[in-house]
Amino acid sequence: MPPLIALDTWNKRTARPELKPKSLCFIIAEGANSELWYFTELAIHLAKQNIPERIELKPIERTEDDQNKSHPRALLEQAKRIRSDGFGFDKETDRIVVVFDTDIYKGNDKQFQKDLQAFSGVAEVAVTNPSFELYLLLHTSDAYETHIKPHEKDILANDYVKGTHRRYISKLANDVLGMNTKKNKGIAELAHHFSRAAEEENHLNQDPSTAMGKLTSNIGKTIQGVIEAGKA
Repeated sequence: MPPLIALDTWNKRTARPELKPKSLCFIIAEGANSELWYFTELAIHLAKQNIPERIELKPIERTEDDQNKSHPRALLEQAKRIRSDGFGFDKETDRIVVVFDTDIYKGNDKQFQKDLQAFSGVAEVAVTNPSFELYLLLHTSDAYETHIKPHEKDILANDYVKGTHRRYISKLANDVLGMNTKKNKGIAELAHHFSRAAEEENHLNQDPSTAMGKLTSNIGKTIQGVIEAGKA
């Protein structure tokens, strides 16, 4: 089976290098580009500040066949592999966070709830509804009031924008951020404004179990929980 790659960020730390992390937090995200770029930069950005002090964030790069297996059920299987295959996963101290969009369920809440329950005891779940671009928008100043609230119905419907091949949230994010969120590695720089995004996220639903039909993101909340748990 092709390997998953745990990206190393500990060697990027500059502050208090003598302090070794007690545990690891593996992050598996649905997207093979935007999410990986973002979480890799976030891990490095936090590590340079020695945050979290006792937990190392380790984004996972999906390779070869795994690269195209992005359905939540595939991510669940990848999380199980991390817990059992050669990643040095310590069940007593380590944790896994799986990040995915709910738009893949096309409103099928019954299947979503079933899949969500399957993660219990395996990994923590951070979801966005409709997609990761909503979370990226939160990194802008006064994001909710300026860019999200006025377009709430259109974001939730997330239909294709007339004359384009883009969903509404994708085009909105591209326009506001001034870059293609799927192709531009500059998206990683948004991680430097993580604290702002975590604050703005409080305006959205942050409970994955009630995500269907609501603007939802609990990515910031989940990472903040890791940071709190990792305080020395």
